[in-house]
Amino acid sequence: MPAAPFPILTSERLILNELKKTDRKQIFEIFSDPDVTAHYDVERFKEIKEAVQLIKYFSSRFETRTGIRWAIRKKGEPKLIGSCGFNSWNEFDASVILGYDLAPKHWGKGFASEAVKCILDYVFSAKFPIKINRVESLILPSNLPSISVTLRAGFEFEGVMREKCFCNGAFHDMNLYSLIRKDYEAA
Repeated sequence: MPAAPFPILTSERLILNELKKTDRKQIFEIFSDPDVTAHYDVERFKEIKEAVQLIKYFSSRFETRTGIRWAIRKKGEPKLIGSCGFNSWNEFDASVILGYDLAPKHWGKGFASEAVKCILDYVFSAKFPIKINRVESLILPSNLPSISVTLRAGFEFEGVMREKCFCNGAFHDMNLYSLIRKDYEAA
């Protein structure tokens, strides 16, 4: 079976397209920023090769139909300002796990909410490779802006997953949020 083309999504201000090796500098800048990783379940990047490895990882997830991650770009500007997508999808239980990040200079401008809405429209459409019933979001309780983005998108808080992730030298709780297809369609 030939590989499916990478889907390009657009919103009012954004274009979401494939992450490329040329995005490594911006990915490194995001994930080496202590303000980003303070509220994210990854270790702070120390070398540019970590950004290259992350881009390869996201590309392999798409190629194996187990996840998808888009570059977030402002329309008319080729530079990446963040990324978003479904870190994994499970065909058996029709679910995906949402993830997103932005460079700090783009925080508080509605770009995360706009990108999340765009990819939710896609995942609940007939264009997505599998029919999805549930979208999950796992967020560190300290990440109040991300919690706000998730709640505005219609997700519901389900509970705390105690010591779910290990990052920055310690185990951390993660809040679990979900959005179910019938709730999304009713909104």
